[in-house]
Amino acid sequence: MVNYTLDTTDAHRQYLNITLTQSTNDKANLVFQLPAWRPGRYELGNFAKNVRDFKAQDAKGNSLEVVKKSKDSWFVRTEDVNEVTINYNYYANELNAGSTFLSDNLLYVNPINCFMYELGNEQEACAIQIPIKKDQKIAHSFEENSKGSYLTSSFHDLVDCPFIVSNRLQCKSYESNKVKFNIWFEGEVKPEWDKLLTDFKKFTDYQIEKFGSIPVKEFHFLNLISPFSAYHGVEHFKSTVIHLGPSYDIFNRLYTELLGVSSHELYHVWNVKAIRPEEMFPYNYAKENYSQLGYVAEGVTTYMGDRILFESKVFDEKQYHKEFLDYVTRHFHNDGRNHYSVAESSYDTWLDGYVQGVPGRKTSIYVEGCLIAYVCDMRIRKSTEGKKSLHDVMTKMYELTNQRVGYSDTIYQETLELIGKTSFQDIFDDMINGTADYKPYLMEALNFENKKLVELPTEKASNWFGLKGIQNKSDYQVKLVLENSSAYESGVVVGDSILAVNGIPLASDFDKWLSYFYKEDITLSVKRDGRIIQLHLKKANDYQFYKYTLENNK
Repeated sequence: MVNYTLDTTDAHRQYLNITLTQSTNDKANLVFQLPAWRPGRYELGNFAKNVRDFKAQDAKGNSLEVVKKSKDSWFVRTEDVNEVTINYNYYANELNAGSTFLSDNLLYVNPINCFMYELGNEQEACAIQIPIKKDQKIAHSFEENSKGSYLTSSFHDLVDCPFIVSNRLQCKSYESNKVKFNIWFEGEVKPEWDKLLTDFKKFTDYQIEKFGSIPVKEFHFLNLISPFSAYHGVEHFKSTVIHLGPSYDIFNRLYTELLGVSSHELYHVWNVKAIRPEEMFPYNYAKENYSQLGYVAEGVTTYMGDRILFESKVFDEKQYHKEFLDYVTRHFHNDGRNHYSVAESSYDTWLDGYVQGVPGRKTSIYVEGCLIAYVCDMRIRKSTEGKKSLHDVMTKMYELTNQRVGYSDTIYQETLELIGKTSFQDIFDDMINGTADYKPYLMEALNFENKKLVELPTEKASNWFGLKGIQNKSDYQVKLVLENSSAYESGVVVGDSILAVNGIPLASDFDKWLSYFYKEDITLSVKRDGRIIQLHLKKANDYQFYKYTLENNK
């Protein structure tokens, strides 16, 4: 048994003190590893930058020799030592759905960030002691030993059980398929429980119905609500953590977001926590787990999260199409689709994470994966005359979990073709492993639902010329330039600061001046590399940042 103890004495300094005690099992040396990444975010986390005062002692309190082996692992000499204790402080000052955070009134721990483990000993059972004050509650998915004491079957289980300790926790529960679902809120929020429970039960019932069962006995929605703007969700096997804000919008403007991210994260219980790429079965926390299958793990989940809300009648058609068109827009507004396949982009999330990266280099496993899933779903429904769908594919994939194995792209394609009774080779060649135009595939899929995609100019004149940026009081900061657009052909590049249009200084009105001079010659005054240059802006062409809408086929 590996024992973890937490101490929050330095809460005001946001340092969480963590102690790990375990048997050496007569080993002369042990290596203690802090996870290099966290499942659900396929990039290196560098959590070790938050660690200070690492110490190792024997059962009598004698110091043991420690050698830093890598950026996030420590070599400890344990010759003639039966038990070793590791102690360190972890700086917990970042609040999001995947972080660890400590303050005077809140302890939120995602153990994957801050709990070390003996390398190679991930299967040993763990116990954790958590400090809970008299006026506080704890939201968790552990097996409870006694108040403040919890057990897990392994380190894998431990780091998949985030928890919240607070005196502001609210909770209501509902039941689906004899499984208890708990909705927790921490922070300033006024839940509209009746509406919330009704909607959550609808999409929960529907997801379980489609899979036939759910692999957990109880599930927890852990919602961290902030007074500031926030949107983030992280999946776990028996829970999800969702960070949203501001508080006053949770049951107004952000209610759709709350439903969307909750449906998405619940679907992950099956897809990625159970149905997992073979490269991640089991997880290796010490290094990257490269996979080209992000378009399934995140893409299918993104599509199904919204589709299920629509099919379970939580979303109406208008809301569902609004979400769908957002992904369509993001796809066509990203030049990365012309240079890097979604499979390659999945592999390279480990390289540059979830930021935009260099201009036009890569695509999104969420966006492209969602659209690919939609195309596959409609092809299956069409070829089987509506008798089968992508739901049946994922249910078939779920059967793999009984064999305790992961899946490959070959297995996924074979399952699509088994259920769909048709070939998907062109989708894999063009959309997944290639950079072909998605539009013909989307049009074909939409046609099955008697819809067609319509491309229209936006209201922003900057978009007509292929520009996106930030309008400041006295300049326009260029953030995106669409390839082959007017701005692209005119020499405008990302990072340019546009100061004037036809000699007129900007005053938060770049789009208005572009519109005003639209039919005339336009000269831009641009600050670049510390100099002012003049660029002649060519007439707008067919390469624009369009907006997209759906119409019924006539």
